[in-house]
Amino acid sequence: MIMTEEKQYHESYDKSLELWPVEYSTYYVNTVQGKTHIIESGNKTAPSLILLHGGSMSSTMWYPNVVEWSKYYRVICVDILGDKNKSISQTDFIDRPSYALWLKDVLDALQIKKTDIVGLSYGALNIVNFLLFYPEKVNRVVLMSPAATYVPFDSKFYTHAFGMVKNPSGVQSFLNWIFDDRYKPHSFVAEQLVAAMNWIEPSKSTTPKENGFPYVFTDEELASIRNSILLMLGENEVMYNVDEAYKRAVNSSPCMTVELVKEVGHLMSMENPSYINKRVLEFLSE
Repeated sequence: MIMTEEKQYHESYDKSLELWPVEYSTYYVNTVQGKTHIIESGNKTAPSLILLHGGSMSSTMWYPNVVEWSKYYRVICVDILGDKNKSISQTDFIDRPSYALWLKDVLDALQIKKTDIVGLSYGALNIVNFLLFYPEKVNRVVLMSPAATYVPFDSKFYTHAFGMVKNPSGVQSFLNWIFDDRYKPHSFVAEQLVAAMNWIEPSKSTTPKENGFPYVFTDEELASIRNSILLMLGENEVMYNVDEAYKRAVNSSPCMTVELVKEVGHLMSMENPSYINKRVLEFLSE
């Protein structure tokens, strides 16, 4: 029997979950746009910590971080609806408010009134967008390597991104580009990304997207954010000019701390989890 691309992806996702180092549960919550898949670890009575993953990486990417964070938090890893993961879209996002409403629906379904939140890349972009619409739902924020957000992507990003579609060698080229010789991701992670790039889902809406993602926020939008934020940028970032991102971010929001993390690139939570895990906990406990 020929396995469908969707089934192949789901099997690769489950295989990546074999790397999860602590006890976990998986489940779905209902939102306006569809069913959102979640991986949860930690004590259910502890304060909540929401994690939003990078594009096409899924919540399984947090396996190097969850041990430390789940000692202190109810860690809720959310598969971003509309991205490559186990969440099930029923309608496409049409604008930035619809992305924010989706995340509010997730928190409401989990009966979370206010939470700390951590995101990397696409997840970090979603968080900044969320803060503009529902800041009252968020305590402290950690942003790692946000996609666009402060500065546009370099053209090389799009070359590598399009080169991954249905192309395993393109996926390997992308991983080599972002990690260089500093780090080699686990084979399960690479296999899941290949499966994600092979699985092409049809659009569920003919409505054109308006003010969607990737998005570079305006000075006025960033200045309006009052939540406490730790922004972590990798000194070896290749998806955009990290110096320009740092300069724009450092005075962009009133309660912003910007840190240039040494010897890491875009996926810093994988490259140096010992430092990232500790730094995130320090900031959240301030």
